[in-house]
Amino acid sequence: MILQFHYSVISEKTIDDVIEILTQNLKEIGFGVLGTLDFQKIFQSKGLEFDRKYKLLEVCNPIAAKTILDSNPELGLMLPCTIAVYDDDGHTVISLAKPSAILSIISDDSFKQLGLDIELKLIQSIEKTK
Repeated sequence: MILQFHYSVISEKTIDDVIEILTQNLKEIGFGVLGTLDFQKIFQSKGLEFDRKYKLLEVCNPIAAKTILDSNPELGLMLPCTIAVYDDDGHTVISLAKPSAILSIISDDSFKQLGLDIELKLIQSIEKTK
């Protein structure tokens, strides 16, 4: 069985509108946007051509992150959760790196349910946003 590492949907909203609405929807479930990477601007600042609008949101629930870090500091390497918002042939795509897939590589099963719970909340926010 191949585990799909992402959950993606298409929105007819603009990238900026999606990010604004998604940020608010995430806030309602206890998640904040720690930062946004704008790959188009990053690449252009390095002299590289990149025509696709592509933004990566780093999102975090501080309570869940603290629980994970208190238990195993190395798991901090899997934080924060990431949501990409980008243009694909004139459509805005919202794509989540699934926490369940990321946490599936560790042997400690105690975090698998937490990963699924977080994933469900993030998917619900994405669905509400699209």
